[in-house]
Amino acid sequence: MNISVTDLPLELHSPFRIAHGATTSRRNALVQIEEGVGEASLPPYYPHEIKDIRTYAASLELPDLSEGIPPVWSIIDSLPGGPPPAMAAVDMALFDLLGKRIGQPLYRLLGLDPTIAPPTTITLSIPDSVRELKDRLLELKGIRQIKLKLGSGDPDHDLELVRTAVQHFDGSVCVDVNAGWSLDQAARLLPRLARFDLLFIEQPIASPEREEWHQLRRLLPSGIPPLIADESHQTAEDVVELAGAADGINVKLAKCGGIAAALRTIAVARALDMRVMLGCMIESNVAVSAAAHIASLADYLDLDASIHLAHDPFAGAQLVGDRILPGDGPGLGVERVTDPADERG
Repeated sequence: MNISVTDLPLELHSPFRIAHGATTSRRNALVQIEEGVGEASLPPYYPHEIKDIRTYAASLELPDLSEGIPPVWSIIDSLPGGPPPAMAAVDMALFDLLGKRIGQPLYRLLGLDPTIAPPTTITLSIPDSVRELKDRLLELKGIRQIKLKLGSGDPDHDLELVRTAVQHFDGSVCVDVNAGWSLDQAARLLPRLARFDLLFIEQPIASPEREEWHQLRRLLPSGIPPLIADESHQTAEDVVELAGAADGINVKLAKCGGIAAALRTIAVARALDMRVMLGCMIESNVAVSAAAHIASLADYLDLDASIHLAHDPFAGAQLVGDRILPGDGPGLGVERVTDPADERG
């Protein structure tokens, strides 16, 4: 079996600030199984490093995949547990390998239509000032939805940012607190946000305990925009515990363990009449393309990682305005590209 793990460094063109902190770079991992590739996204607020991805890959006892059509579903079902980003990278690489061996893009193998996927939000990191936010909004052309990061540490500043975004952006606005508020703060601030007619509010509370979501729901009046859970869930079982408190979930491949796990999680959410958002982290076109192939299953998308990178080392899914379109190449439809800075010597 030919499996390898290599560093995948990513540089951002400007600092990206959320409630968890600010970053200017990310060190992800690229997993390759034969000719298939996958990506492990490793944000600093997750308890996993590249060495964990290498350890997991080295532990695998996969069948001989040097030729033929790989039995991807049975292989994934038999994978041992491990760090979700590692499992996600292996999952992506196997699906990429399957598509390449058959000669078809992943969305076609899954019977999906990428042209009916919803538009993706364009994410704005927490600005230092209202003036900075206004300047950023002026740069957006042909965009229908923005997601504004909150959790600045100053709830009044957060509210002022939302007010500014709604007043100065013609499209829909949603916000992501990234677990930046306490239960008491969320209970106080969410009714005030309701006046802005937001598309949704993501992860308003910090606690990983799902019971606090139910406490929050009991404290809130009617008329609150849809509440989407992100950091508070990882598995399909977690989604069941959130039903009745959160209106929807944000599914990320690196968080749940890959494409197969995402499909299971989405199915559970739909059975519980919950909305589905498909999101990304700071990652290359490998992981974004994997998500783009199943984007038509979601109500909301946040797959704009490529616009935050100084250079994406892979070509694949394309962001056309606010539409994310997977490539028609086989598998994930991605290929390596050269950094223009390297070509200049």
